Order: sequence, then C-alpha cells, then structure tokens
Amino acid sequence: MKLEVLTERSTNGRPKGNIVLLHGACMGAWCWSDNFLPWFAGQGFDTHAVSLRNHGNSERRGSLRFTSIKSYVEDLRQVVGGLEGPVHLIGHSMGGLTVQHYLADPAPQVGKVVLLCSAVPHTDLSIIFRLLRDFPLDFLRANFLMSWKPVFQDARNARKVMLSEAFPEGRLAAVMSRMQDESFLVFLQILGLSRPDTAKVRRPLMIIGGEKDYLITEKATRRMALTYGVDPLIVKDGPHNLMMEEGWQDIAGKIVSFLED
Repeated sequence: MKLEVLTERSTNGRPKGNIVLLHGACMGAWCWSDNFLPWFAGQGFDTHAVSLRNHGNSERRGSLRFTSIKSYVEDLRQVVGGLEGPVHLIGHSMGGLTVQHYLADPAPQVGKVVLLCSAVPHTDLSIIFRLLRDFPLDFLRANFLMSWKPVFQDARNARKVMLSEAFPEGRLAAVMSRMQDESFLVFLQILGLSRPDTAKVRRPLMIIGGEKDYLITEKATRRMALTYGVDPLIVKDGPHNLMMEEGWQDIAGKIVSFLED
C-alpha cells in the first residue's frame, strides 16, 4: 500500500524517537502540517504524519464508503513496521480509535500513546441525537447517500461540529477545501459496531479531550479514561480539532512531558 507520510526530522540533534500522527475522519496528514508536525520535530522527535488509504495523497484502494477500521489498522501497522523504536503514537478522533484497535497487537517498538479527542471504545449513540437535533436534513441526507459530505457542506456546520467559533475565517476556508468524504462503514464502527479489545491495551496512555467537543463529548472522554484507568486532560472550552486551534502549543507541551517522563 502506497501511503502518504509527511516526515519532519528532529531539528534538535539525535532524535529521541519517532512520533506517528494519525488523522481523524474527513482529514489527512495535512491537518498536522502547520502545528504538531514541525513542533515535535523541534522538540527532538522524528515526526511522521500519515494519510490513511483513500485519504490525502495515499493510494485509493476499494470503495471509501465501505473501508473498515481494520484496513486503517493495517495502514498504521505498515508505517510503524518501517520505523526503528521507540515509536510513540498520537491518534485524533477516528485515528484514535484506529490506534486502540492496533494496540491489541502492537509492534514491540511502540512506546507511549496519546488519544486526542479520540472516538471511544464503547457504544456511544449520543452523536446521532445531536446531529438530528442540529442538522436534521443534512444528517438524513448523509445517511441516505451514505456520505459524510452533507454534514460538512458549509462553514456553519464545519465550525460547529469540528472547530471553534474563534477559528479564523480565512483558515476555515482553507481547511474546508481540503476536507473529504469518509467511510460510512467506519462511522457505524465508531458508534459501536466495532469495539477495540480494551483488555489487551498495555501501553502507557494519555487521554486528551475538549470541554466543548461536539463529536466526542467530555462525558464520553471521561468514560473512556475510566475504562483505561487514567486521568484525562480536559481542555477548557476545547473543540474537536484541538491540534489546529489557538492554544495547541500548550497541549503539545503536555504531550512531550508525558512522552519524556
């Protein structure tokens, strides 16, 4: 599988290890390129942002609509397998769920793991009710077409679901121009159709959530943290795409402290 991997090498002498960044739904490796990718390289890590199959500039294989989380796990396994350890993982949203599935049988060089506004390992149907309440026609159209595009078709929707009200207008247009459709099957799996085996997760975890995350609520994040036996970091007023918002440096700094502890 030919996968797009954006790599920034350590700019601080000998690398401390690798960080693999895994994007969420409707995104690609590009979502890390402005902030996390160069910043972690500056902290001494070889940093790699991956576009999963059928995303970004990665190979198109099969129907995106029916691509499964298992396929995304295979992509992650391929990337990690090509790196010498230690390899730390940061998974955002859908990427976080991919990481949780992967951790049932990780490569030995995998070290610590950060779940950032991650989809949860338990069934959570609350997102359906929020979408029906706030975007009833768009949500029904999305289900009829088996396509996520209607939910993110305009700036109002995208800002409410993924970003903050303070997200700059100019940057919002640029982000929306690069967003794409997502697997409808994975959407069902995120809701609970495919749950990771949490008992097999043995790597040290850091769980970060946003207080005002529309997609993965604070309540859902806290429940996930309880499942894994860790204390979550909840970012005050934080939306879903924390790595793209003002204040991302503070979050990145806490992640480095966790990785280096």
